[in-house]
Amino acid sequence: MARPRRTATERKRGHMRAAALINSLARKIGVANPHQFALHFDALTGMNTQSSGKWRSSFNGEKALSTQQLQLLSRIDPEVFERHEMGPANLWQAMWAPLQGLRSIVSTELASWPTLEVLVAEFEGDLLLAEAYHEPLTIAHLAKAVALHRLVHELNARIIPVGIDGEGTYRAIRRCLDDTSVAAALASLGIFDDVDAELSDWLAGHEELASTPAAARWNALASRLDWIA
Repeated sequence: MARPRRTATERKRGHMRAAALINSLARKIGVANPHQFALHFDALTGMNTQSSGKWRSSFNGEKALSTQQLQLLSRIDPEVFERHEMGPANLWQAMWAPLQGLRSIVSTELASWPTLEVLVAEFEGDLLLAEAYHEPLTIAHLAKAVALHRLVHELNARIIPVGIDGEGTYRAIRRCLDDTSVAAALASLGIFDDVDAELSDWLAGHEELASTPAAARWNALASRLDWIA
């Protein structure tokens, strides 16, 4: 029986997964391009993938990795299947996993704060502090911003209202995407344009919330966080 054809969305996600994984593995082994990657892989495995350009299209985010290719790549890193599924700093998990898969991304924070409302406020407060002190953000910040955004808005829309308007989560995602360190990290994995485009689509229609001035968000958080003077 033939396998079902993948949708355009599934194909795009496969390309993004491939680019992020191959580029992260290249960084791990200290090479800079598909040719060098293939040479290193061939020296490690005794195979000949360099002449066929086996990794080039995945390196460039033009082709998904097959299960067989992932199995081969596990010779470089035994955790490739998990990294391929979860993404850098769990970003794919945050963006695409079912709702029940999001809690693991913020499990430490959920254990630290009494309610989801406090957690969201504390996270946004941390981002505002980083902004005020010009501290760089990371892909992990973006993944948590995405996970919290989905938790709040999908719970409100699909399951049960959680008593949080979630307005600040739009700004949190935009703030992470606009951070130069996050953008550079995503670009180094060959995925900035695709991640920015997909998440910007999420923010469409909410641009005013995404661009709220920092002072307005501080004021909104003042009643929820006792450390805001």
